[in-house]
Amino acid sequence: MTNSQKITLFGGTFNPPHWGHIKPLKQAMQALDILKVGLLPCNIPPHKKTLKTSNKHRLAMLEIVCKLEPSLYIEHMELENNEMSFTVNTLQKLKQNNQKTPYFVMGTDSFQSFKTWHRWQEILQLCNIIVLNRNNQALKILQEVTQYISCGPDHAVSLANKQALSTKSGIVVSCHFPSVAVSSTLIREKVEKKDYQQLETGEILPLEVFRYIKQHQLYEQKKS
Repeated sequence: MTNSQKITLFGGTFNPPHWGHIKPLKQAMQALDILKVGLLPCNIPPHKKTLKTSNKHRLAMLEIVCKLEPSLYIEHMELENNEMSFTVNTLQKLKQNNQKTPYFVMGTDSFQSFKTWHRWQEILQLCNIIVLNRNNQALKILQEVTQYISCGPDHAVSLANKQALSTKSGIVVSCHFPSVAVSSTLIREKVEKKDYQQLETGEILPLEVFRYIKQHQLYEQKKS
């Protein structure tokens, strides 16, 4: 079994999706021989306030991204359930339908707060975690993690480690690649303030996504 055959999911609100999600993910895919990644938009995020953007618009923006990046696709599992989106439940459903240990992709901040996640120990028993380490932070060491692997321009993943990733669970891969200094919060704030200069360059999010935001007046301050 090769890593490219494993199910790989990248969960998030994607509100909106941007290059800070996509570019380091593509670099990690290349380093770990992953051919496809499912973008997993959550329905009701446990760690964030209620989303003001509808699932319809978040899905439409992800569809734009997937047209630009054919190696990405949308995984609808969590949106199909009208309940809180707990990663452990999603991974358990995957296990029922697939015998291969999946990857679950997250950002550094998410991993640093991983012990606050619902039944987080079980998550480590169900998958391996890829951390898109935006600021090259030292990750918190959890005794439940079976192995930490560093991955980046100066740290190629060895064949032995790739074999371990194919046969075991509970491994954390810290991926250190150049990233785009952007967040979904920053983009929403810029749109609300009508600060479009950087958004119009396509530097921090795909132009097609920005045009969709403008067309549907997403994130704009509502007039009272």
